[in-house]
Amino acid sequence: MVMSFSKTLFALVLVSGAAVAQAPIQKGGVSLAGIGHDTGSSGAKVFVVEFADFGCGYCAKFNVETYPKLDSAHIKPGTVRWKMVPFVTGMFRNSRDVAEAAECAAEQGGFWKMHDLLYVKRKEWMASTDIRSLITKYGAQLKLQPAPFSRCLMNPEIKRRIQRHDAIAQQLLIRGTPTFFVNGRVVPGAVPFDLFSQVITAAAK
Repeated sequence: MVMSFSKTLFALVLVSGAAVAQAPIQKGGVSLAGIGHDTGSSGAKVFVVEFADFGCGYCAKFNVETYPKLDSAHIKPGTVRWKMVPFVTGMFRNSRDVAEAAECAAEQGGFWKMHDLLYVKRKEWMASTDIRSLITKYGAQLKLQPAPFSRCLMNPEIKRRIQRHDAIAQQLLIRGTPTFFVNGRVVPGAVPFDLFSQVITAAAK
C-alpha cells in the first residue's frame, strides 16, 4: 500500500504546468465535507487534501521533512489550505488505535500536536504490546485532559469516523500512502519539497 514518489508521473505534471490530470476528487459524488483536519487560510487559492496512514514510513518521512517546508512556504503565507485525512490501510500494527487517538486529541484542539508526535514516535507505538497505555501516555505528554480523552477513546463514533475515512479512500481509489489532491487532482507519493512546491505554484495561477 505504501507508495514512493513517481518520477514518470510527476514529469507529466511539470510539462503540463498544472496538477496531475487525474480524476477530480469529487468524482462519483465523493464529498470531503466534515472530515479531516484543516489548517491554513480559508481563502487560499490552493486546497491540498492529504490521505495518510500514521504507520506509513513514507508518510512519516514526508511529514517530518517536507511538510514543515511547505507550511512555511505556502500554508502560513496563505496560498494553501491543507486538509489531512487519517485513514488505515491495514498494513501497520496499532495504526487504527493511534488514528482514533488523533481524532480524540482533535476533540481538545490537539490534533496537529498528536499528528506530529505519532510520526516522530512511529516505531515506538508500532512495536507496543500495550497500545492503550502508550496512547494515554501520549495524551498526558500533550497535556490533554485525561478523563475526556479516555472517554473519547471508547466512543464508537470515533471508530466510525475512521471507518468513514477508510471508505472514502476506497471510493477515491487510493492505492498508496501518502496520496494528495491538489485542487482536486491527484498527486501520489511522498513528493519532494521542490517538486510539490512547483505543483502548488502552478495550481495557484
